[in-house]
Amino acid sequence: MRPEEYERMYSLENTYWWFQGRKEIVLRILRKHTPLGRTPLRVLDVGCGTGLLLQAIRTWADPVGIDFSHLAMGYCTRRGIDHLTCGRVEALPFRGEAFDLLLALDLLEHVDDDAALMRELWRVCRPGGHLLITVPAYSFLWSEHDEALHHFRRYSRASLRRTIATTPFRIVRFTNAISLMLPPIAAFRLAQKTFKPDHDHRPKTHLIRLPRPLNRFLISLLRLEARLLERINFPYGVSLLALLHKPAGVEPDNGTVRQAAACKQNA
Repeated sequence: MRPEEYERMYSLENTYWWFQGRKEIVLRILRKHTPLGRTPLRVLDVGCGTGLLLQAIRTWADPVGIDFSHLAMGYCTRRGIDHLTCGRVEALPFRGEAFDLLLALDLLEHVDDDAALMRELWRVCRPGGHLLITVPAYSFLWSEHDEALHHFRRYSRASLRRTIATTPFRIVRFTNAISLMLPPIAAFRLAQKTFKPDHDHRPKTHLIRLPRPLNRFLISLLRLEARLLERINFPYGVSLLALLHKPAGVEPDNGTVRQAAACKQNA
């Protein structure tokens, strides 16, 4: 991600409807289906960006963040986050089974080999622990927003399930999210493709400042969706969300074992 995108993200995260709505959805799912808030957990935010979720989860845990960007680490520090590591998520510099809860929020699409990343997440998750994933959905929504964020792909429900199946994680919840906003976002993306100027330009994210009343309305809409997602799964939405559980006593295949052993030696 380009440096200016980190700055834009940091400046918007505390107020912008997308970040605030996703945060509400993530926290409600975690508090319903994991011990977050009821028992001390060791939490790792993988690809933590500028630290919005680290700051939110700090209420219930002492989280650790990792990101490859030194700029991202600087913004996390501004939020008062202390436990930070700058490194590649494809080879996490942590011992095996070190964390009770892992967050991989809009991360897998940034990595060429998402199956290898899944195996690394399995390695550092303790037996009985959880992993929460969010990814962008629908290839037809691909746009300059994805290009600006250096995405490799957007996911279908089937392709995300195939990626998850490269590990023995068990699915606790699997649903679309940001569902109530799919129609306007799809209309905007398709219109942009249709009327895009022919001249070349640097791709930009679609983080557009909105009038405050509209922004507050969209946050309220996603808070409603977050409450609904506590009870039901959505069949459509701009994002896909999967909450996974690592059962005790389940071993990965031999290839995963070899990779895990190598990672432990490197750590």
